[in-house]
Amino acid sequence: MRVGIDAAPIVGDRGGIGWHTYHLLRAMAGLNEDLELVGYVGTGSLQSGMPRGWTGGGNIRWVEAGRWQMPWRGRWDELDLYHGTNFKMKTTGRFGGVVTIYDLWMDRSPQYSPKLFGQRASFLRTRRTAWRARKVMTISKFSAGEIMSLYGLPLEQIAVIPCGVSDDFRPSRDPAEFADLRRRIGLSDAPFILFVGGADPRKNHQAVVRAFAKRADELNRVSLVLIGDPVHRFGDMAHTIAQCGMEGRVVCPGRLPIEDITRLYSHADLFVFPSLYEGFGMPVIEAMACGVPVVTSDRTALPEVAGDAALLVNPDDDDELAGAMVRILRDASLRESLRAKGFERAKQFTWERAARQTLAVYREACGRGANG
Repeated sequence: MRVGIDAAPIVGDRGGIGWHTYHLLRAMAGLNEDLELVGYVGTGSLQSGMPRGWTGGGNIRWVEAGRWQMPWRGRWDELDLYHGTNFKMKTTGRFGGVVTIYDLWMDRSPQYSPKLFGQRASFLRTRRTAWRARKVMTISKFSAGEIMSLYGLPLEQIAVIPCGVSDDFRPSRDPAEFADLRRRIGLSDAPFILFVGGADPRKNHQAVVRAFAKRADELNRVSLVLIGDPVHRFGDMAHTIAQCGMEGRVVCPGRLPIEDITRLYSHADLFVFPSLYEGFGMPVIEAMACGVPVVTSDRTALPEVAGDAALLVNPDDDDELAGAMVRILRDASLRESLRAKGFERAKQFTWERAARQTLAVYREACGRGANG
């Protein structure tokens, strides 16, 4: 079975979709199955021989293809199936195509759309793609419900395949490495609360800072660390911190490499992620894999991902979030319980499992049985 995959998201500065595509491709390439993969990337992407940072082996044929070539590539490359990993099906194979739709945040909140003429045209295109696909893959039951609700797609046309957690995220306890990281980002030796998500309004950093400020006296030896882009069209971390009078208590080092984020997860006393909308919520499961207790939202996909391994709060209630922070930092037995549950929860999410579930969708779309 020859499957073409949109690998363009793994090239350049990967966001969430880029890392999802990267890890899924690596896991797919590692399956000992009758599967040929053709990874399509943009023109000029293969100057170094393969996409930057690829460590998933050589059993993928990489193909550069411009926008205007892609509609014909499925026929030229004799694909059985095409997998659009980023909301679009740029070509099809003999048996058509499948598409991954991660979440419908922009369709639910079009006021945040960066598109010049708004979100409506994008909504219509994605809905049309979902109906053209042999199968729509998504990353949570919550997102499946959103696709059914907004696009009218029947449940039998949707496959829920949860994300995995990368092996990069595991406890990192080297004291010298962490001391160096503290020095580089200006973090004191005090205990700290960690947030990962940047100034994107749906990640809700404002609630984190406001909640921290409400109980700052009780948390007098605790720092707050905010990771991610500090400025967004609809948010600014420095402005939020100044509004709350928390200058000197909050550290904002911006975006950091995965190794540094892993060290912060591993040494944090608490991880908070009161996001307003998630199709999955990777930081929650990454934090659990590194052994930090988690507080997250009680809405969208986050309860589904966290299970009973986190404290769930209303992300619109600063007092509830502040109370959860204080409760965990004061209660050592609760921290240890959440750490233990988090480790076990994270083990349930693997990229190999996601790859095998994805392969089953490919076989179904091509009309093949489990061993076909």
